[in-house]
Amino acid sequence: MLNLNIPSTIGGCFSTNMLLYGFGALAGFVVINKLLRDARPFLVSTTKEVIAFQQWLTGNLEEGKEFWEDVFSEARHLYRLEVEKKLEVLQKQQELLQRIKERL
Repeated sequence: MLNLNIPSTIGGCFSTNMLLYGFGALAGFVVINKLLRDARPFLVSTTKEVIAFQQWLTGNLEEGKEFWEDVFSEARHLYRLEVEKKLEVLQKQQELLQRIKERL
């Protein structure tokens, strides 16, 4: 097809492939920049919706966080009450056993 003799380096410093990659990246940047300018209204409205969604999500996460903090607090309180009741029962059993030992 094309019989091009492209040297492997340019000036002995730059790799030809790297130079071509650089030109390709620059051309891609120019094309993307042009496309983004044409799509500015769409990008602005999309960004606005992303911000609204982020605020909605943050609000819901805060409500959920408060809910779970309340649940854990209530569960911790009930657990402590249960442990205290068990300790009372154990103390009463120990007192009863002590009385039985004294009678023997």
